[in-house]
Amino acid sequence: MKISDTKRLIAFIFCCLSLNSALIANSTEYKANDIIMLWPKDAASQDKRAMGTPKKPDRGDGHIRLTDITQPSMRYFPAPVKKGQGTVPAVVICPGGGYNLLVTTKITPIAKWLNEQGISVFMLLYHVPKNRSKAFQDLQRAVRIVRSRASDWNLDPKRIGVMGSSAGGHLAARVSTGFDIKAYEEVDKLDAVSCKPDFTVLLYPAYMNKGKELTKDFKVSSELSPTLIITAKDDKLSYPGNQIYANALKEAGASIRTHFFEKGGHGFSLRPKQQPLSTWPDLFLQWLKDMKIIKKALNSRT
Repeated sequence: MKISDTKRLIAFIFCCLSLNSALIANSTEYKANDIIMLWPKDAASQDKRAMGTPKKPDRGDGHIRLTDITQPSMRYFPAPVKKGQGTVPAVVICPGGGYNLLVTTKITPIAKWLNEQGISVFMLLYHVPKNRSKAFQDLQRAVRIVRSRASDWNLDPKRIGVMGSSAGGHLAARVSTGFDIKAYEEVDKLDAVSCKPDFTVLLYPAYMNKGKELTKDFKVSSELSPTLIITAKDDKLSYPGNQIYANALKEAGASIRTHFFEKGGHGFSLRPKQQPLSTWPDLFLQWLKDMKIIKKALNSRT
């Protein structure tokens, strides 16, 4: 290795360590093992603010809302290693926030819960605000990174999914249907890897329709990976479009399952109090089992 290369590697390592320490110091909600930068150009950056700053003023609801993300990254939440278990599935989760900010604290409990089910999680902090095209590139790149490094993280490269809530659900659906779109020029060998998710989970995804029609963001076909949609019928932002999207997938011959609850509104959490909405995590696990993503549901009531 050349001296210049060694210096760059050392700079990259120190950068990642300093960013990790800064984020953990600023917020106890970040308990991921690793911070993974998506793009090589950002790896050696010293601009910590480019990875996101808390939106002010605080709304007083206990949630952290990050914005001004120009250097996207992933937070890695690994499933506990168990002797003789073999490789595990993984999911890249996209927080919601209207493409203006990311409500990361709604995703952390889901990540922890999925870890308990033997699923590793990568929380994606994509470009915001108002940069849907780059957010789409970010998620394509994220899936490619996770799949290409599957052996490093003890993952099954054939069980790599995407998941998202609200705007993050819209983003996950875009990659699910647009995996064959060349959204950016290749930057390294990782971009030769497929970004097609093996499964897709959409929690009250937003911006799916324009009137009574599916938006032009999606190209549905029978080739799409199995998809699960969970939403509430009284969610005026999401439900009409969710139904339109589900019907489009069904008509195209794609694998689609829906759980449309009567009440629940927009933005429900991992353990909502309403019945029967509170059963959505168990229904999600059953779908994962039916799709052979997991063998059995563990600790479904935590």
